[in-house]
Amino acid sequence: MSQKLKEQVDQLFEATKGLQSLEEIKPHCENFNEWINQNTSYSIKSLGTVLSRAGFYKKFKSLPLEQGKNAESVPKHDAQGNVTGNELKHYVLLLCGLDKKDWEERNETTRVSDRLMTAGENGNTGIEIDPETYLEVTSNLLASEDPHELAVGLIAATGRRPHEILVRGKFTPIEKESYQVNFEGQGKKRGEKPVFKISTLFPASYIIERLNHLRKEPSTKSLLKEAANEFPTDVAAQNKAIEDKRGNSLRRVVQEYFGGKGDKTPILNFRNGQEQNDCKALRAACACLVTERDCTGSTGAKLYFAACFLGHITPGEKISDSDLKHITTTLGYSDYYTTQPVGYPDAPSKEKLSNVRVTSSDLEAIRHLQEQLNLVNQQSVINQLIESFNNRLDTAKQLQSAGQKIAQLETQVKQLQETNNQLEQANNQLQEANKMINVTKADVSVTQDNQPIVNVDDLQGMIQKMVDEAVAKALQGKTTVTTTAIPAKVAPIKEEIDWQAKTDTEVWGSKTASAALEKIRRSYQAICLYNDTVATGNGDRLAITNQALRDLSGCNGLLVRDWIEAHKDEIISHNAKFGMENKKDPSNPASYANKGKDTDKILLLINDEFLSGEAFKAGRN
Repeated sequence: MSQKLKEQVDQLFEATKGLQSLEEIKPHCENFNEWINQNTSYSIKSLGTVLSRAGFYKKFKSLPLEQGKNAESVPKHDAQGNVTGNELKHYVLLLCGLDKKDWEERNETTRVSDRLMTAGENGNTGIEIDPETYLEVTSNLLASEDPHELAVGLIAATGRRPHEILVRGKFTPIEKESYQVNFEGQGKKRGEKPVFKISTLFPASYIIERLNHLRKEPSTKSLLKEAANEFPTDVAAQNKAIEDKRGNSLRRVVQEYFGGKGDKTPILNFRNGQEQNDCKALRAACACLVTERDCTGSTGAKLYFAACFLGHITPGEKISDSDLKHITTTLGYSDYYTTQPVGYPDAPSKEKLSNVRVTSSDLEAIRHLQEQLNLVNQQSVINQLIESFNNRLDTAKQLQSAGQKIAQLETQVKQLQETNNQLEQANNQLQEANKMINVTKADVSVTQDNQPIVNVDDLQGMIQKMVDEAVAKALQGKTTVTTTAIPAKVAPIKEEIDWQAKTDTEVWGSKTASAALEKIRRSYQAICLYNDTVATGNGDRLAITNQALRDLSGCNGLLVRDWIEAHKDEIISHNAKFGMENKKDPSNPASYANKGKDTDKILLLINDEFLSGEAFKAGRN
């Protein structure tokens, strides 16, 4: 928006600079004011500032003024509002921008007094700084190779404005002064080029070295060139453009290292009315620390020292009392204080540089890399190459370690796959066993008194038939026939029991024939599971035999024999899987593989693991 506003100011200036009557100038001013109202949302407090930045006042003050033609004589007032004379003002300045009332409202601000008089949580007015912490953070920033961090470090260590650090400022050493430099390139001096002494928080030689390092950085070099191309003759506009281009990146660094929005305990406490730190806060903090360290004496002397340091007063041989009015600006930067001594930190120790001999082709390659990587010097190229090589070594070690881990994981995966296959095989065998074992449930009924057992439906049919025959005879011969019913014993309808759904305790607690078959089936399955999952194969597997099933289930040997005959294929298959089949006659389910084994011990284990301890000699049916 500031660029568009400047374009409008330039258009207004070009359209009115040659006009010599109010009637000609007024329509252009109305159009300009209409554009401001429709396209901007500047407050009265900010409109004067943005117009000044756009060169509005400077342009029209530069024109030759003639009363009644392009200018009007207006009263001139002092700070108390008293008329001290008259001055000519261009019609554009009277018709556009802020009027007298707006300027008065704009200047009635309490920001500075609020900063100075607002008490903190400890009851003290102002904001306390911890010098040690501030210097530690600044030291880290000064040592950084990142141009944005380095620029913020220089601002924090010297109290200069961003554009002074980035392009304008120049530091030169002072003989016998380790923590002071001569500074040139002060901003906001409107053509003046003062050179004056300022204090630095770090050794002057180190500050000068780091500033030179920053200026060699390619992106920093291009800043001034871009700004000069955009505003060839306007230095103030160039400075503003430079700060606009780097402003966001510098603010991000300030907020990251000194405290940003939402920080509960920032390194540099926020100023009154602010939610985060900025470069102005660093200027104020630096002024506080160097004044506390380098100036002893009265409050007035300290305020004067701070004003000179910040550039609000230009030090010279003689300063008039009227120049001291600028100290009021310094008050706006005087809200920091410290209760601790401010030290003189040393510059970080540096490794001694050595010469390296390279061939001309290698030197050309180094120069090419320096250009491609935007590095400040050839030393930085060598450092980056060494760092890259070390990173590759680390990567190679990591790859080797990763390869070993992959091999270990592959072995584990293979073992898990084998285990999974075995479990799947065992599961499939169990499912096959469940499918093949189809227990025939038989109910055995015993008649009493040798009376026939007649089904209820059959009995009803017999009675109905006899009744029909008797009725037919009665109708034919009209004789009375007495029907004698043959008493019959009707067997009660037995309830079907699903023994497979019962627990081991319930099954072995029953004496029914169907429960006996379930005992044998479960005993068979238990032996299969034991052989597949628990037995190691070192003579501890148990062949499925009549004796084994009889002992484990507790059922009659004849019943076990019949069950084996009905399921001999499954039994032969299981025994053969572990080499326990009948060697002489493989088609015979009888096996002699259990001979010599401690079958009781094995059966006890099977009973405990798979049959809830309810089987094995629990009783016989």
